[in-house]
Amino acid sequence: MNPPSPFILLAVSGATVVAYILLIAGPLLALLFFYLWRKAKRTRDLMTATETSPIGQLTEGPAEVRGRTATSEEPLISPWRQQPCVHYCFHVQQRRSSTNSKGHTSHHWVTYIKDEKTLPFLVKDETGQAVVDSSKIKFVVNQDRFSRSGLMDDADTDLQQLLETRYNKKTEGWMFNKTLKYTETALELDEEVYVFGDASKLGGGWVLHDGEMPLIVSDKGGAAIEKSFSTRVVVFGVLALVFAAVGCGGAYMLVN
Repeated sequence: MNPPSPFILLAVSGATVVAYILLIAGPLLALLFFYLWRKAKRTRDLMTATETSPIGQLTEGPAEVRGRTATSEEPLISPWRQQPCVHYCFHVQQRRSSTNSKGHTSHHWVTYIKDEKTLPFLVKDETGQAVVDSSKIKFVVNQDRFSRSGLMDDADTDLQQLLETRYNKKTEGWMFNKTLKYTETALELDEEVYVFGDASKLGGGWVLHDGEMPLIVSDKGGAAIEKSFSTRVVVFGVLALVFAAVGCGGAYMLVN
């Protein structure tokens, strides 16, 4: 009997390596996505069980309130739209390309400028007010302005002036030969928002902070936040099952 061909041995060896990779990576990724699934599901279920409450009727623990933003400090002014606000994020991204060993080109976006600031602020309704603890907070805010620029497609004059004067970015020559996109989001003064978080007593008032319920402030409405967590539950659950199946596939390859 002739000995196995070296090519056959290489193929078998390669398949074994792939099987071990699947056997190890599959369960690890399945555990990761299972953890993310449980975390998202716990938050989603908590949000579903927590009804929107007037601030004057808050109790200790997970809470959801609707009110308007206010601050005792001088408000921020958003860089692009020049709006008084308690939070803004001005983000400029540059499109870059990379080519792999097979000559395939892919595109991705990298941050060129990110200017984000938040003031201590309150949320108020007809029944009272609560301090929002901004030390650990997630904003889910609609885009207030968006634009793009590139070769033969210069940014607006006000945007060019902003980049030059505030961020010391020259807009002549090479800069606008690159593809850039610009986004500004802001939480304006007296804007209606939904706030999810844990409520605690603060003197004679209340503070909303990150806890059992994550601290989320949004101008998109409470239902939109709950829907985003429901989507996460589905996505993470599917990925956990997929990678569990990948691990089973690796085990099957090794025993056959």
